[in-house]
Formats: sequence, C-alpha cells, structure tokens
Amino acid sequence: MNKLKSSTSSTLILILAFALAKLLVHLFTFDNYGLHRDAYLYYALGEHLQWGFVAVPPSIALFSNVFTGLFGNTVFALRVVPAIIGALSMILVGLMVKEMGGKKIAISLASLAYLLGPAYLHGNTLFQPVSFNHFYWILSAYLILLMVRRKNTKMWLWIGLVFGLAFLNKYSIVFFYAAFSIALLISKHWRLYLSKYFLAGAGVGLLIILPNIIWQYNHNWPVMHHMEELRNSQLVHVSTSGFLFDQFLMNAHAFFIWFPAWMILLFYRKGKEYRIFGLIFTLIILLLLFGSGKSYYTLGIYPVMFAFGACFIEKYTNRKYLCAVASLLVIIMTGSLIYSMRLDGIPFMKPEQIDREESFRWEDGRNYSIPQDMADMMGWEEIAKEVIKIYKGLTSEKKENVAIYTEHYGQAGALMFYGKEHNLPEPICFNGSFALWAPDSLSVDLMIAVFYYSFRDSDMDSTLKQWFQEYSVAAVVDEEYFRESGTKIVLGKHPTERIQLDYQEKINKTDERYGLHRDTRKKD
Repeated sequence: MNKLKSSTSSTLILILAFALAKLLVHLFTFDNYGLHRDAYLYYALGEHLQWGFVAVPPSIALFSNVFTGLFGNTVFALRVVPAIIGALSMILVGLMVKEMGGKKIAISLASLAYLLGPAYLHGNTLFQPVSFNHFYWILSAYLILLMVRRKNTKMWLWIGLVFGLAFLNKYSIVFFYAAFSIALLISKHWRLYLSKYFLAGAGVGLLIILPNIIWQYNHNWPVMHHMEELRNSQLVHVSTSGFLFDQFLMNAHAFFIWFPAWMILLFYRKGKEYRIFGLIFTLIILLLLFGSGKSYYTLGIYPVMFAFGACFIEKYTNRKYLCAVASLLVIIMTGSLIYSMRLDGIPFMKPEQIDREESFRWEDGRNYSIPQDMADMMGWEEIAKEVIKIYKGLTSEKKENVAIYTEHYGQAGALMFYGKEHNLPEPICFNGSFALWAPDSLSVDLMIAVFYYSFRDSDMDSTLKQWFQEYSVAAVVDEEYFRESGTKIVLGKHPTERIQLDYQEKINKTDERYGLHRDTRKKD
C-alpha cells in the first residue's frame, strides 16, 4: 500500500514538474515580442463586456478584463494567461497517461511531445482563443476517457459543462463534439447515450451557451457574416494537399508517437478498448477537411494522441529496448524543435534570425520572408506612441473636439491598450465588433486618422481633400518586419459634409446588418 502511494505521489510530481517547465518557458520569453494584433482586439472586447461579439464568443474578453485588471495594461497581463493554460493542458496530458496505467516513461514521452511541440510553444505565446481551445479539447477527451474506462455516466454532466464553456471560447468546439457524437454512436460504448445523465449533461451545456445564442439572434447572427468573410478571404486559400501536409508538419517532432497510436486505435486489437478516440481523431480530420477549416484547427486533438502513443510504446515495447526507443524519440523531438525554430521561432528567435525570402505562407495565400504571426507582433505600440504624441500636443479645447479613426481592430485595439493611461479617446472603427460601439454621428472639428490599407491603390490626396478642409500627414510608422510598415497617421481639420455622409452610410449599414437601432448607440 505504501509502495502504491509512493508511486502515485512520484507520478504526480513528475506531471507537475513538466507543467512547471512549460510555464517557465513562456514566462522567461513573454517580452521577446510585442502583443499580436488579435490580442489588442480581445483587450478591447474586455472593455465592452457582453454575451457576444462579431467574430468570437465572450469568454476571451472576460479573461482580458480580469488579467489587465490585476496586472494593468501590460504585455505580461495578456501573455501570462495562455502560459497558464498551456501548463494546465500539460497536466491533463499527464493525467490521461496515468489514467491508462502509464508509468514514468510514458508520462515523460507524452509530456515532452507536448512541451517540445512548436505549434504549442507558438500557440501558448498568443493571447487568443486557440490556447483555451486546445485546453478544452484535451479536457473533453480526458472526461470521455474517464467515462469510458470507469463506466461512470455521471461524467456526462462534466462533459456538458465543458462543452458549454468551450463554446463560449471558440465555436470550433462543435467539430470536436460532432466527431465525438458520431464516434460514440458507432462504437461499442453507444449505450452511454441511454443514461439519464446524457440528457442532463446536454441541458447543462445548452443552459451555458444560451445567452450567447440569444445575443447572436438579437444581432442577426454576426458569426455567420464573419464566417462568410473568412471563407472568402482566407479559407479559399486552404487546399486539401496543404491541409493534409500540415497535419504531418505541425507535429512532425512527435510523428513516431501520434501516428502509430492512431493506427493502433483504428486497426489493431491492442487499441480496441479505446477505439473511440481513433474514430474521434479521424472524424475531426475529415470534418475540417471537407469543411475547409484551417489546418491548425486540429491541433487540440494531437496531445490526446501523444498520451495514447506514449502508453502504447511503454506497454508494448520489450523492456530490453524501451529505454533505447524512448531515448531515440526524445532525440528526434528535440532535433525537430531546433529545426522548427528556423521555420517559426516564436517565442525564441528574432525576425532577422528567421528572415528567408518568400519562405512563409500567410493567410492571403502569398509567401513572405517571416511568419505572419511574427509580423503581427510588431509596430502596434509605435503607432500608438505616434497617435498619443499628436493628441498630447493639442490644446485642452481641441482635445475635447477630436475623434480618432482607424481602419481595423488591430490599430483600434492598440490605441485603446496604450492610450488608456493618457486618456486617449476611444477610437472609431467599423471593423468587427468596433462597429457596434461607434457613435451615432460625427460632430468634431479634428480627426486623427490611421491609414494603411485605404490608400495603397488609390490617390490619397484626392480622397482626403474631399474629407477635410485641411490635413497633413503627421507621422509615418516604418518598421522593417511590421506587417503594416508604412502606416500613415493623418491629422485632419474641419471635416466636410462628404465625410459626414460617408460616416452616416457606414452607421446605417452597420445598424442594418446587426439589427441595431440609433438609440442603442452612444451620442458623439
């Protein structure tokens, strides 16, 4: 009995040690880059808490609000969140191995596969729903494992709870649960559906997501508009071959762990007990492939395969060769990590260390010299500094009569993030959820406007002359690796009737699209 307790204790210590290592990796590198453009959006959402937003569910906004409340508007405040979530995901991987009877070698292999995974090092650097999404997928799989192994149908209640929370984080959780629902139906565990706790769990999940569904309904289902835009601008560049190749590339470091596990779960007698997980993995790949999902949407399921693969290696490899096999896999994983750092070094390497002409494919389908996410982590603070400098240079009277306009959420969110302590007016923007917060009219005498996309293919002077009686380019942000290097900051004086009409047209289109009314908007 004492031996069993000692073994359990040492196993848990090992799991926690890997989780701590995962956390420390991100804490020691959190300030190597600025925040990603999306992080500024989620910060802004946190300043407007509600049950839904145009592109995402509400929970990421709540985390932003809580952690910036604790640590201020700092990079650390938004970087510590995905770091903690990554460490919790690491614990779940270890617990899955332990639940299946895996010992220290299996726990170490599965944990290293997750710890050394470039995609997870990358993902847990970003304050985005993706880190939470991975966590909820792994947690869901862990609860399913407990239910299947222990025949404990009360787990349906926890599964329903996790589904609800995951849905409020990212709608793509429906792919996991659709795959799970089909896999369970065609597996030997289908009788679990007959439990009274299944309906109770479904009720719990529905209750949690209901406020967001109501919000979507009241705003004409903006997520559908967002998905249509995403499909036309980004998903159109997703190819079957690229999607399938990425499945190998994203976790190439642990290929000899997750791929054999998948094969054993699907086709071999040794994997029969847990075949449902092989089916879930397969169905997720197929659903996303035929649904034109981005390749990285599948990343949440791979740590589950790490756990199974590590257990199978430990259980079915002759003891005489187990240490040799484990050592070889660690070498392969470490080598792959070192190589992948040359491909996408976040959070370790600087842009100039990675710069290779046209080596990185971005979401627009074109190739560039550095990864897209890296290019999206630079330049935003510089834009904010320039706008703040211009604003602070105005007289008190002019500060009361100025509006700030931006083209998209990255610019607007960055100005909110860095401008809060300088009492910068909240920027006006018609991109994403910012459109919901724009004042009902434009009645100012000055405007500070941030432009990058608007005038790349048109005559800037002729347009601005129609909008302002006087204007000047007050600053230009030039950063070598910044995605929007060349951003212009314009100070416009005495807006014309034309800009008033253009503004009102944007307001009317937004109100019609999202079912808003004039009295729901703030007055300028």
